[in-house]
Amino acid sequence: MANNKIIRIEKEMQKTREKITEYQNKLKGLAAQKTEAENLEIVQMVRAFRMTPQELSVLLKNEPIPGISAYVPEELEEKEDNYNDEA
Repeated sequence: MANNKIIRIEKEMQKTREKITEYQNKLKGLAAQKTEAENLEIVQMVRAFRMTPQELSVLLKNEPIPGISAYVPEELEEKEDNYNDEA
């Protein structure tokens, strides 16, 4: 009797593992689709400005675009906050 319960639980565990694998694969696929959509959106925005790759490179190397704040990774923000707290 206890053996049947163990077998049933093991089957349920296996089903759960299979579902987890299925959902992980689905998540990877969705992440790839999202990245592709973001890349396409970026390309479309750049093309709307009719810039050459060289012009885009120069633009990105120069001063930030007015009205758009520069991206600062969280790690750098935390280091800056810690540095300011210590001073």
